[in-house]
Amino acid sequence: MDYNLSEWLNLIVRWFHVFAGILWVGQTFLFTWMDRTLNREESIWMVHSGGFYVVERQNVPEALPQTLHWFRWEAALTWLSGMALLIIVYYLGGLMETQALGGISISVLVGFVLLAVAWVLYELLWQSPLARSESAGAVVSFILLVGVIFGLTRVMTGRAAYMLVG
Repeated sequence: MDYNLSEWLNLIVRWFHVFAGILWVGQTFLFTWMDRTLNREESIWMVHSGGFYVVERQNVPEALPQTLHWFRWEAALTWLSGMALLIIVYYLGGLMETQALGGISISVLVGFVLLAVAWVLYELLWQSPLARSESAGAVVSFILLVGVIFGLTRVMTGRAAYMLVG
């Protein structure tokens, strides 16, 4: 990839990723605060940019409105821009160069397969009987994470391995 194009893509996608992450974290703080505040029976009033908002929590609504706003784009854009950064910086930028697996293409394949397999294993782990004990599930998750990190650092550069793990 052309160096100038790579640098500009890196810069644009990185700042987009940072901005999307800030939106996601801010939204998470807002909903965490609302979950704590809205446990009481009364609703809360908020003011923002000249408008007043009344928020009421319903665990099981009697009827859903025709238009329901989902707060999914902040997380989705953070994830997608993170994947774009992974591709631009590591896969296309040469930061995964290693000869342990026979070159960059094998390392890229290992990275993508690992992301898919780790997601499936995580879901299976937390749907298994082990999930009844949160501390036992956390210990098993930690042991698996350490194993993945150990394995990745044997086949990739350290920076690429830790970036892939997250």
